[in-house]
Amino acid sequence: MHWINLSLLLILAAGLIMLWRRLGRYRALLATLQEDHRALAGTWGRLPPDAAELLAQQRTAVISIEILNPIELAAQESEFAGPISTIAPNLIRRIVYQKTAAILRTELSEKGVQADVKVHGLA
Repeated sequence: MHWINLSLLLILAAGLIMLWRRLGRYRALLATLQEDHRALAGTWGRLPPDAAELLAQQRTAVISIEILNPIELAAQESEFAGPISTIAPNLIRRIVYQKTAAILRTELSEKGVQADVKVHGLA
């Protein structure tokens, strides 16, 4: 019985050492993520580089559209968009913006408007 208790104690000690090492790795990862967060927080709200270049080209005006409900729009078009948006929300946003740009190009062209419709800021 004494050997069983000693074996269990050694197994628990080994598990504790493994967890302690893993905690150290997670702390290092957390520190890296916090540094990245601070770096990104400084750029929050700035225009994407391509949009900033667009505005610097001495054009008379630029219309900017931000779609506030891309997930709901996608869900109206496809029953699969809702579940997919929980896994890949950026993919859904990209598709919605691309489809919106295509619709704008078509509608503006039908109205005789010569426009350069581009999507900025999607990676």
